[in-house]
Amino acid sequence: MSGVAKTSSRVLIAGGGPVGLTLGILLQHVYKIPVDIVERQMQPTQHPQAHFMNLRTMEILRTHLPTLHDRVLDAAAPPHQWRDYVYCSRVIHGELARIDQFGPDIKSHASSPRFRNELVESLDRLSPTQPVHFPQHKFESLLSDYAAECGVHIQRGEELKGLHVSPDGIDVTLTQRRERYDYVIGADGAHSRVRSLLQIPMEGPPPLQSLVNVHFTSHALTHHARTAPAMLYFVFNPSVIGVLIAHDLAKGEWVFQIPCFPIADPQAEYPLRRCVELIQQAATGGADAGAIDVTIHSIGGWKMTAQVARDYAAAGNRLFLVGDAAHQFPPAGGFGMNTGIQDAHNLAWKVALAARDEQRQLDTKGAMSLLASYHTERHTVAKATTQLSLRNFERTLRVPSALHVSYDSAKQLNTLTHTSLFQRWLPTAMQTSFVASAIAAGSAHLATLDNPASAFGQRLKRRVQEIVGRHQALGMLFYHADIGYSYKRPNIVWSDVVLDHAHRFCAERSASPEENATTTRLFAPRLEIGGRMPHLWLSPRDGNARVVSTLDLPQLALRDDATPRFVLLVQRATYARLKGTLSDGLDVVVLAAKTDQDDESIDDVDATVYFFERNDVMDAAVLVRPDGHVACRWDDRVSATSIASAWHAAQHGSL
Repeated sequence: MSGVAKTSSRVLIAGGGPVGLTLGILLQHVYKIPVDIVERQMQPTQHPQAHFMNLRTMEILRTHLPTLHDRVLDAAAPPHQWRDYVYCSRVIHGELARIDQFGPDIKSHASSPRFRNELVESLDRLSPTQPVHFPQHKFESLLSDYAAECGVHIQRGEELKGLHVSPDGIDVTLTQRRERYDYVIGADGAHSRVRSLLQIPMEGPPPLQSLVNVHFTSHALTHHARTAPAMLYFVFNPSVIGVLIAHDLAKGEWVFQIPCFPIADPQAEYPLRRCVELIQQAATGGADAGAIDVTIHSIGGWKMTAQVARDYAAAGNRLFLVGDAAHQFPPAGGFGMNTGIQDAHNLAWKVALAARDEQRQLDTKGAMSLLASYHTERHTVAKATTQLSLRNFERTLRVPSALHVSYDSAKQLNTLTHTSLFQRWLPTAMQTSFVASAIAAGSAHLATLDNPASAFGQRLKRRVQEIVGRHQALGMLFYHADIGYSYKRPNIVWSDVVLDHAHRFCAERSASPEENATTTRLFAPRLEIGGRMPHLWLSPRDGNARVVSTLDLPQLALRDDATPRFVLLVQRATYARLKGTLSDGLDVVVLAAKTDQDDESIDDVDATVYFFERNDVMDAAVLVRPDGHVACRWDDRVSATSIASAWHAAQHGSL
């Protein structure tokens, strides 16, 4: 390609949403690898999408971007407002069942103004932070501001148009110019231009469901919700079936998700007046609906899918896909944005390390092997997450099924309406009338839910309460998937017995994943190769009052050149035996018991020393990758040779 300029930036990120921005900040701000971010939209989106940031995502922010992490905590909703899900015939005085999704392991402080303490105290031995309920579009706005503060600039109104791989790099055609980069990363969403140009197909079933999203504010609805708040309200009545999401009770913001047949133009088929009426029906069931004020901000449509890109990398591991460009999940479980941010976390240190090696003309073959591990690790996680999301989607159908609202019947009706006979021979008005009548007939019996004299309605209500009370419907917290996955052990069996208890945890070390699933049924931290290093609180030797987590150690090991670093954690006795034989390139951290803090022999340790109060997860030695995952672990038979060999393998992407 003639006339291509070699940019000073090594990496181009196409897409300035939450995943692209997180990746850009990690690369440029944390690892000092210059990036360009292009985004076709002139402003961050204001239409709400995801709204849950899970534990692993918050750990990544806390470790690498602590200022941003604290801003998210400050802006997010207090836990007592979102720990429950509600199933109802109408939001106001129509509750059928309520479930505490946090469960008994997380203390309840109703109406507590101490936002951070409520969850953090309960999770203290599991993680240094907490999950949050925080709308994606607001997180994106925080990210955009933080990126600017860090000197990471987003070129808005600029779009990637073409790609050409050459021996000297990747030649990119943008809206207004052409540039050459070493790496290009597609973070450009479900309709990814990068993925399309690379001709990488998505694999998975056809769309599962179509939905309309309505973003609105309502002071009356919010006033009621504050007395008995919940994150989600699943509404079932003859006039409307849908899910109300309390996005921000402080500002009275809501989103209403309405299942529908596939539509070309959501705003045409769901105009403002109709959306207002449906929201009022969901709020009151029709009684005094006019008392519910509704201000619509935006209306959008989307299709629920469960698909994963066949390949996450191309062009000799110089082109990558992350986030929705690589995978799309049903919203059940809130894995979409979280999985994307964890993609970015996995890829950032690998690109940074490979770029450093190329700059120093070191082992480029090893760098390519390391980059190849991105697809191997994250594609496997996405496939497992797809299966979990599908299982969760199936579990969301249990309450509708108990209420005799059939998902399969709705699919059959949708298939009928798309036959040539139906569309060709029935006038449009008759088609609309037929569908409306079929839907009304299928939901008319839901009126019995509000009739205490109806034996049928009360039987339906009791069945809903049984399903919800046993945690057999949709859950919120999935510790096994969130912080329990392993790149070495990708296969996770999401049986009902595991999912019924997915919100439970035990902070003590687990002997095996099978024990978690079949014996205790509770998630427990597990030290294993490929898994996240379990969290322990550590106190530094210098007496600094600030304690750190084991998850912080790779970030704390960064030097002036910001090259991602592996950390070797060793027990005090192991260090004494190996002292003087370990590679100078390794960051060695010695862990000692708090009771040894006054032992004068500690002064002889020529390495970083941290003291722990509790240690039920550490082996004799553990090699931790820059992303906090365990590269290798050893018992007392560890040697300097085996450590050097494992370190070399890990730098080439092997576990």
